[in-house]
Amino acid sequence: MKEGYSSITNQIVPLNETPIDESAVLRAITTQSDDSLLVLDSDGIVRFANPAAEALFGRSRDHLVGFTFGFPIVTHETTDLEIIRPSGSVVMVAMHIQSITLEGGPAFLATLYDITERKRTEQLLIESQQFLRSTLDALSAHIAILDGAGTIMAVNHAWQAFARSAGHNPYSSGVGYNYLSVCDAVSEGEDALIAHAAAAGIRAVIAGTQTHFHLDYPCHFRDRQMWFTLRVTRFGDDEHVRVVAAHEDITRRMQAEILSNERRQVLELVARSQKIDVVSQQILTMISHRYPGMIYMALVFSEAPVQHIASPDLSADMLEQLEVWARARVGDSLSHRKIERYLPGNARWAEINAIVADIGVADCWIAPIRTHTGQVDGVLVLAHHEITHIGADDTQVIELAEQLLMIALEQQEHTRQMAYQAHHDALTGLPNRLLFEERLHQAIEATRRSGRMIAVLFIDLDRFKQINDTLGHTIGDALLIQLARRFESYVRSADTIARRGGDEFMMVLTEITGSLQVSKVAHRLHELLHPPFHIAGNELFVSASIGASMYPADGEDADSLQRCADVAMYRAKSTMRNSFQFFDSATNRTALEHLRLENYLRRALERNELDTYYQPKVDRSGRIVGMESLLRWKHPDMGIIPPSRFIPLAEDLGLIIPFNAWCMANAFRQARRWQRPDRPLFISANVSIIQFSQPDFVESLSAIVAESGLDPSLIVLELTESMLIGDQSSVAQMLNKLCDIGLTLAIDDFGTGYSSLAYLRRLPISILKIDRSFVFDIGTERDDSGRAIINAIMNLAHQLGMRVVAEGVETVTQRDFLHSAGCDMIQGYFYSEPLPQVLFEHLLRDDHLPGPTWKE
Repeated sequence: MKEGYSSITNQIVPLNETPIDESAVLRAITTQSDDSLLVLDSDGIVRFANPAAEALFGRSRDHLVGFTFGFPIVTHETTDLEIIRPSGSVVMVAMHIQSITLEGGPAFLATLYDITERKRTEQLLIESQQFLRSTLDALSAHIAILDGAGTIMAVNHAWQAFARSAGHNPYSSGVGYNYLSVCDAVSEGEDALIAHAAAAGIRAVIAGTQTHFHLDYPCHFRDRQMWFTLRVTRFGDDEHVRVVAAHEDITRRMQAEILSNERRQVLELVARSQKIDVVSQQILTMISHRYPGMIYMALVFSEAPVQHIASPDLSADMLEQLEVWARARVGDSLSHRKIERYLPGNARWAEINAIVADIGVADCWIAPIRTHTGQVDGVLVLAHHEITHIGADDTQVIELAEQLLMIALEQQEHTRQMAYQAHHDALTGLPNRLLFEERLHQAIEATRRSGRMIAVLFIDLDRFKQINDTLGHTIGDALLIQLARRFESYVRSADTIARRGGDEFMMVLTEITGSLQVSKVAHRLHELLHPPFHIAGNELFVSASIGASMYPADGEDADSLQRCADVAMYRAKSTMRNSFQFFDSATNRTALEHLRLENYLRRALERNELDTYYQPKVDRSGRIVGMESLLRWKHPDMGIIPPSRFIPLAEDLGLIIPFNAWCMANAFRQARRWQRPDRPLFISANVSIIQFSQPDFVESLSAIVAESGLDPSLIVLELTESMLIGDQSSVAQMLNKLCDIGLTLAIDDFGTGYSSLAYLRRLPISILKIDRSFVFDIGTERDDSGRAIINAIMNLAHQLGMRVVAEGVETVTQRDFLHSAGCDMIQGYFYSEPLPQVLFEHLLRDDHLPGPTWKE
């Protein structure tokens, strides 16, 4: 055998059988073949069709035999045909014809293959390619397909369009160019860095070391700053590498990010309360980044003087002229528009061009800076040497600049207001304690250098609390406002008058020559208060106690001077209201004692140092019919503290409310224990005006009464006339609620208040208690006036169906007169001083107290 051939058998076996019938073999092959076979004669008429052909054509052999082909027969070539079956379905076939000899004559054998699925697949592939191409062309990204060597195989329409306008750029390369070679050839500046980075990334993706690559880069195009992002993706196998390089325009996104960052920087400056010129410069820098070559200016009208933040191109003279022109526009059309543009040919172009002609402006934009109220607080002016193509996005940038300037201005105003509020009293507008102390520190430093003197005055209104408690805080506030205006009208610009809080004011006087000058100032302040204040139909008279300290005699620091002035004021108030005192060391000792007493008083209730004393009330027969409960304070070291010392202090500190509540609860419980069926005793309790003014006074008192178990009809509340001043409707409503509980109401110290007697007819008062000052006059040189006043009170009370109690009775003469005048009850040292519980119980053992018996 020849080399390269294999033997099928090692020997040829001779056949003894009869040879196979060739026609049978042929028939078997054609019948069982999967290929569709047709035999045609020389005229193209079908002479034979195998079963596969019957199946392909959807017709039987009888229908196929005799069928004539209606097209030229070409041998040794493959022809694609469409066969329409009787059912209407279409079959795509490939037909190959070869020449044969049949029955001694020429004939043809046609072999047909069903290629319907292949054709369908091919069509889908074509449509898919067309769709892919259309999709790529529809994308805004600039896309190129590269092969494994970096050669451009295809590009989309966006790539082609940009390449036509890009000039010398990697984009200028089209199909057939090697993209990597073009990138490698870029050698200048930042463009070279970007191109080389892109080439390196593409090579890494082609090599398979990276699956994808991404690069954001800037691009200068037609004097415009643009940004693109390059995304590179690999597909295909290692033998047929393909790479998609897509450049997408991200200019808008990058501009938005840059604008957002610059906006954030501006807002950070605003948040840090930077001055408006610093914020404005940052905003204008933002504009210059967006529009290189733009001339800009911001005018802020609310500043004094008007602030100009502008490009260096604009001279001072231009700025002044632009300010005048812009102010005129604010009052004209600018106040009704967002942005106004001026171009050559516009009606107002001549006006603006006359100002900026020297710098060759061809386009101008004016944007008003408005506050949230709509007020134009400034203008933003933008100009360019050429007519600019500013679109909608650009006008949004201008509007953003205007909005940021507005925010900066409003924040600055808010900062000013906050600073003002931090240093000024909200009610009167005067400097507050903080600002006063700052100015006092400054005055001390200045005086240290000059060797001059300063004075600190502490001004406290007399009995202001009574006005507040009786007429209400609205009237009190209005009084303080009017008072502040009077003080302001007198104070020198170098001096400071401040409200410390409540009804307290402080004043620092600089450049003082001596104490006489300070005395004159204090006298003038008293004169300012002399005319009455007219508020809501009320005529109010106010006085003040003033204390003064001097630098450096009384202290060399702000705290010492204020403390000494405070001490001097308290000395003035305790000596005589509406007076003035300088500080001295003795007064300081008194103030320290006052402070010590205050500290002790705050702990008195929790340390069980308070006690309830009782003073009897006797009728005209000398029988004890009731008692007044009185609050007393016994300190373990200081002993019994007189009520005149601690009651006013307790009221100032707000302690009188819990003190009185404790005293009432204790007294009511004790009075219940002292009751006898044959001798009911009423208990009277004093009510503080502060206690009376509490919104929950009636409810809290009702709870105390209920807890004590005492019959409410045996309780008398002693009120002062000052409590009845004010809104008569509210007062009457409260008193009626007290009566509804079952309590009896009395007016204490009657005859010394400010109220009209008309209230006696309208209010549910049952007892009048004559002030001790009228009783004291009996038997003295003022005996006649005292008797007359008491008689008048007696007549008035009895005619109104009220009972009368006289307190402060100490002599027989006083008692006898009151008896003859018809006084219902007497209270005073003539019978007994106020006694603690144990001693008062001894007094109750007898029905009558010692003394002459009164007869009806």
